Amino acid sequence: MNEPKPSLDLAQVNEILSDALLQVAARKISPKRAQVISRIALALSRNIVNTELKDRIELLEQALKSR
Repeated sequence: MNEPKPSLDLAQVNEILSDALLQVAARKISPKRAQVISRIALALSRNIVNTELKDRIELLEQALKSR
């Protein structure tokens, strides 16, 4: 059965990036691994922002239609 997958918000993405930075500073993960995390997080944050913007536009369009 298809269970809904949890999604992240921008605060959670920032937390992941912050944790990755701390791990690099503590030499627990390599800078290369942190770079991969950073690239994924950047793509995810852009997607989150675009999705939120799309939702806002749809809400405004519905409000204008109901007038």
